[in-house]
Amino acid sequence: MVEIQQGIYSIEEIAEGAYKIYEQRAATMYLVCGRERACLIDTAFGLRDLKALTGRLTDLPVAVVNTHGHEDHVLGNQWFYDGGAGSVFLHEADQPLYEEITTGFAEMIETPWVKAQYAEFIGDLDPSSVHFPPAKAIREGDAIDLGGKTLEIVEMPGHTAGSVILLDRQAKICYSGDAILEHVWLFLEESLPPDVYLRSLRHAREALIDAGIERIYSGHYHDKPLVPAQMDPMISGMESIVAGRAVGEAFTNMVGSGLQYTFGDWEVLCCGHTDLPV
Repeated sequence: MVEIQQGIYSIEEIAEGAYKIYEQRAATMYLVCGRERACLIDTAFGLRDLKALTGRLTDLPVAVVNTHGHEDHVLGNQWFYDGGAGSVFLHEADQPLYEEITTGFAEMIETPWVKAQYAEFIGDLDPSSVHFPPAKAIREGDAIDLGGKTLEIVEMPGHTAGSVILLDRQAKICYSGDAILEHVWLFLEESLPPDVYLRSLRHAREALIDAGIERIYSGHYHDKPLVPAQMDPMISGMESIVAGRAVGEAFTNMVGSGLQYTFGDWEVLCCGHTDLPV
């Protein structure tokens, strides 16, 4: 489908009333519209006014669902501050992470690397003018009713304890955040062990089959969606890691270090546990 440009955002309609919104700094969010309301899945870094942006695509009231609590998925929540009316949703296990990120916003934007990389967006921003809405808890089995369209919540702990995916049976689409994608991070302090993520993958694969999902749209990588069959090498790869058969390569990046495992087009970065072979 045709992609249009709105400033730092690239927008593509991926299904009737569903839009992929790619932010310049490599984070992707999705706007899904029903008859009565719309849902914005993740808010990226929120470098520009997302409420105004979504207002160009729909005149429906917009609720926000964060797939997990990392900054590149929640900082745009600020544009949906509503004085506590409760239009933002996040799994309860990631709410401490959200609280840490949002309460530390003023300090974060003063760090030298953030000021250097995001200078054009931060400018003379007064952090006291930025307010983040509290997040209501969501969990497995919850559904976001948009009127004629429902988004189902499936828990996928691993990347973070509160990671979730959303299923749209009608459009046969899964919105996966960072829980299902080609380059999975499991080495973060808030990540869970490989065996937990393996169980999550198996559970999600069954849920996708049951829902008849045909396309998986993730929180990064501005290209074509995954298909459920691509989860099979992810599952077999995680099985080999958990069983101690896989061989990983040591890595270090700006966030941390550990072991990187590669299975075809799929990579997973794990902590450098001594019980995992190198």
